[in-house]
Amino acid sequence: MPASNYINFTKKEIERLPLPAPGSQQTRYFDEIVRGLYIMVSPGGTKTFYCRRKLQGKSERLCIGRFPDLSTEQARMKAQEFQSQLSVGQNFAEVRRQGHKEMTLGELFDQYVERHLVKKGRRIAEITASFDRAFSHWKSRRLSVIGPTEVMDIHQKIADDRGPLAANRAIEILRAMFNKAIKWRFFEGSNPATIVTMFPENARSRVLDEDEYERLQAALDREQNPVMRDFFLLALLTGARKSNLLAMRWKDINFTTSTWTIPGEKTKTGDQYIVALTDTDLAILKKRMVSAPGEYVFPGANGQGHLADPKRAWARVLKRAKITDLRLHDLRRSMASWMANSGANASVIQGALNHKDIKTTMLVYAHTAKNAERDAKARAQQTLLKGSKRRLNVVPLHKKKFPLT
Repeated sequence: MPASNYINFTKKEIERLPLPAPGSQQTRYFDEIVRGLYIMVSPGGTKTFYCRRKLQGKSERLCIGRFPDLSTEQARMKAQEFQSQLSVGQNFAEVRRQGHKEMTLGELFDQYVERHLVKKGRRIAEITASFDRAFSHWKSRRLSVIGPTEVMDIHQKIADDRGPLAANRAIEILRAMFNKAIKWRFFEGSNPATIVTMFPENARSRVLDEDEYERLQAALDREQNPVMRDFFLLALLTGARKSNLLAMRWKDINFTTSTWTIPGEKTKTGDQYIVALTDTDLAILKKRMVSAPGEYVFPGANGQGHLADPKRAWARVLKRAKITDLRLHDLRRSMASWMANSGANASVIQGALNHKDIKTTMLVYAHTAKNAERDAKARAQQTLLKGSKRRLNVVPLHKKKFPLT
């Protein structure tokens, strides 16, 4: 092999490798760092990594993967692993067979949906769409060839194309998938997504104000679809997570104790959670039982399964109410805000909304506590001004407190 065909395998070097000379089938280039590792360049421009080693006088070759799906760093790691397995006497045919048996990312996602998302009642369609958009070009890749460096690269690329929030959500999905792969023993390596530093996110603080509440109630009163109307009402009044409300079952409702028990496999925390239902909640549920006597409180189309994501109906209600930038999850935050305004302490709100971390509750509680601070400051100012001979030329602004019923 000519010395010119030995190069230091880097992304830049491999990207600029020329096509084979006319009449040649393929050109081979060896890595200067890892012995036995080389790349073949086809006339069509395909670049494939291989590793070769002499075993009992016979030269054996293993196809590692294509560039750029496989980075140079990963190719070296796979080549060294191959060499190591042969050094300890492992049969070459078995090494090759193990490589072909390894799960792909697409196969892992199918397992992730079937073994985790379905049982948890999570947003399958939404997560699938997010996975496909971010990682469709990785579906055929074996898990062991996905490394930390390229995960960080794709995190940045998604951020550049679609924003930091979309990038963070994509990496969260990938990280969760690899965690499950390791737990289920589908994969023996380390999670390549754990090294990624997420982009900063500003905590969303959107809640309904008094005027929006009135308009939303009026819009719901005019909603023609009773299933959607009752769903949005219970979302507003219970502060429950959308996924839990969509999958609400009659067998989990106890009208005697006025409770709704959400099984641990359906909760975000993984623990069973009991929701305290008010008389208003129960009245809506009793009315629903007449029209939906099956398994689910909110049955799906044609009575199959439960209601899917009510995105279109929610958009219709918001348009009627002339409200913008309000997500269903904001109703949950609004309930926390109203409870804080009514005098409930942070631990009560945490329990009512099943927050695993008190910090989540405090983000809302601290924001809402500004109302109490403002009232206290106003009372102090009134006391000071009342006893003072001087008067400030100020026109007071009176703002109604948000209704609690």
